[in-house]
Amino acid sequence: MTSKLLRVFTSSALAALVATPASAQIDARMFRYPAVSKDQIAFVYAGDIWLVPKKGGAAVRLTSSPGEESFPRFSPDGTKIAFSASYDGNVDVFVVSSGGGEPVRLTYHPMSDRVIGWTPDGTRVLFASSRESGRQRYNQFFTVGVAGGLPEKLPVPYGEFGTYSPDGTQFVYMPMSQDFRNWKRYRGGWAPDLWQFDLKTFASRNISENPANDAQPMWHGKTIYFMSDRGANERNNIWAYEAGKVRQVTDLSDFDITFPSIGPDAMVYQAGGRLYLMDHIGVLRDE
Repeated sequence: MTSKLLRVFTSSALAALVATPASAQIDARMFRYPAVSKDQIAFVYAGDIWLVPKKGGAAVRLTSSPGEESFPRFSPDGTKIAFSASYDGNVDVFVVSSGGGEPVRLTYHPMSDRVIGWTPDGTRVLFASSRESGRQRYNQFFTVGVAGGLPEKLPVPYGEFGTYSPDGTQFVYMPMSQDFRNWKRYRGGWAPDLWQFDLKTFASRNISENPANDAQPMWHGKTIYFMSDRGANERNNIWAYEAGKVRQVTDLSDFDITFPSIGPDAMVYQAGGRLYLMDHIGVLRDE
């Protein structure tokens, strides 16, 4: 299985391209926090959310507020995008139609709320916040309905990033995260592991148990994909966990993968400031 570099041109880049020789190409970088649906990819560039066809091409800007947006995440059906934004001096959860329109604010707490994803049925947005932790040293998981209302806390003690099983009964999460730090190849007590939590019995178990950094879990079918630097080159790559066995999926050596995200049949991730698309997630095992 190989990944392909997603060729993305913003509107301004296309305008510049018209005035340059045909042999020249725009090598835009710094695309962040990508997400993928059945036919679109969302990402953050210059503090705004952009959309580009999954097959590549010209990107259009979805948001244009002076505030900064981050972590766009498609609803399971691809019709909505949840994201975090600092429009009023505080980071809150918003949702907007993937076809464009006015964003709707869902959270109002003074602590920051970071969007992580959606519940499998697409009725609630999953986010992390320290609003009830008693101190600002760790976050907990909450969900909020797409129509608003009071957020509900998951029974997980604390965590930073997580993903639901397709049937919504299990939850895999990171109790801690180093994704926003500039540490490289760290091995120690702060190296994150992945834990599987039963939302009915509240039983939990460590499913990674490795001195390396295991992060950003993504559940697709029977497989839990995640990012890890446990490989021979100690670069962050995509790995897969299924039935107690772990296998390596990508083998990048020049740059670390950061903030991967999975959709119905594909995965996107950023590496070296560029976006990469991995097609055919459902048949990864056969390729």
